[in-house]
Amino acid sequence: MRHFSLSPWLTALALALGLAAVPTGRAATVATSSTDDANTEPRSGEYRVTVFPFHRITDELTGFGYLGYVANPDKDYTTDYLGWGASYTSSPTVQWWAGLVGTYTNNLTSSDKLELRPFVGLKNFVQNKAKWNIYNYARWEYRTIQDRTSGDWARYSRFRDRIGVEFPLASEADAWKPETWYGLADAEVMYRFDRNQVDPCRLRAGIAYIVSDRVRVEFIYHMQWTRPGGGDLKYTDNIFRLNIKIALTKGRLLNRLVNPGMESGIDD
Repeated sequence: MRHFSLSPWLTALALALGLAAVPTGRAATVATSSTDDANTEPRSGEYRVTVFPFHRITDELTGFGYLGYVANPDKDYTTDYLGWGASYTSSPTVQWWAGLVGTYTNNLTSSDKLELRPFVGLKNFVQNKAKWNIYNYARWEYRTIQDRTSGDWARYSRFRDRIGVEFPLASEADAWKPETWYGLADAEVMYRFDRNQVDPCRLRAGIAYIVSDRVRVEFIYHMQWTRPGGGDLKYTDNIFRLNIKIALTKGRLLNRLVNPGMESGIDD
């Protein structure tokens, strides 16, 4: 029996809310002065470098790591990431994920934060003849965050769902081969159970280069909607990411039949 996630409906709802929060056309010109100021508020720029190594344990089981560094000069913080886990491919269209991500955020104007984030996930794939990697990745996370000044911990669960596609920018004969390019795009929504609301949601697009059958480099841009001050969803952040995927087992990165979509990686 195939497994499918119903969570794309939540993704569609969140994107509708996010797009509705962006002022457009005539409505923006008749808003009050305070609304105009809020809508034209500068959006922060965040810059990420992430490395995603993985290795074959068995044909169905793959272990992975997650290393990352994030800098946001507009909001005066940097964050270091360290994570690990495994994925299990139970069929050509179903993959199960579990892992733990740890982060440390150095804030220049407020208390530092330490976070431990275990997660489990389900990734579904759509088989197709075009050699596109079309997927839905749903996961549950448990966030435990410590204020390093007070020592207090905050804890809450979060559900997130991503619908994505990766498509070769080469001929069908050369698709996914070394020294070729591919594009990617996805939409993701995150639901916080402590507040019973969507926050944040993201749209992403990027271009990537297959260096070899063991290395890929991706350049990704994110648009992010959040709830400043707990209010409505607003387009608040631009995120620029360099993502490097490294297969520690030769040929693993391109073996899409054994482990389809493994190269899609995880995200924070």
